[in-house]
Amino acid sequence: MNAAREKWNRRYEARSQVAPATPAFVTQTAPGLLPGSVLDLAAGDGAASLALARLGFAVTAVDIAGVGLARLLDFASAEQLAIQTHCRDLAQPDCLQGLGPFDNILVCRYKPEAALWPQLASALVPGGLLAFSTFNLQQNERHGFPARFCVAPGELKAIDPALELLSCVSVTRDDDCFDDYLFRRR
Repeated sequence: MNAAREKWNRRYEARSQVAPATPAFVTQTAPGLLPGSVLDLAAGDGAASLALARLGFAVTAVDIAGVGLARLLDFASAEQLAIQTHCRDLAQPDCLQGLGPFDNILVCRYKPEAALWPQLASALVPGGLLAFSTFNLQQNERHGFPARFCVAPGELKAIDPALELLSCVSVTRDDDCFDDYLFRRR
C-alpha cells in the first residue's frame, strides 16, 4: 500500500459516522451541470457525490482511499442512493482507464497532476463540462497550506487543448481561498 493511500485511509477511519456536508462549490455548480453522469474525482467519503446523487445525477466516485469510499457507500445506502465507486491512485498513468465517458466531471479540493488532465478531457463526452475548485496560493499565504497543492493565478487556463475555458474566478469561502474553473470539452 502506498503512503498517500495509508494517510487518507487513516483520516477517514478517524472520522465520526456522520455524512460529510455538501461543499458550497457543489451547491453553486450543480445547477449548471449537464443532465446525466458525473465523475467525482478525489471523492473522499462523498461530500460532492452524495449531493449530486440526491439531485438525480448518475455518479461515479473515484478516490485513493478505500476507507473513504466505503464510508461513501454506507452513507449512500442509508439514503438509498446508487453511486459507483472505484479505488484508484490518481497519480498513476491511465488511472481513469475503463471509466466514462461522462457528461460532467467535478473536482473539488484536489489539484490533479498535469499528466492527469488529458485523461480528464478524454473521459468527457464532446461538450461535456469539467467543474474544478481547489485552493489557490492565497490559501498558502493566509493559512500555510502547502503551496504544491495550490494553483497559481491562471495556472490552469490553458491546461489542455481539448478543454475550452468557460470561466475562472478566485473566491473565498469560510475563510478558505479557492480558484474555481469551468471547462467544456471541445
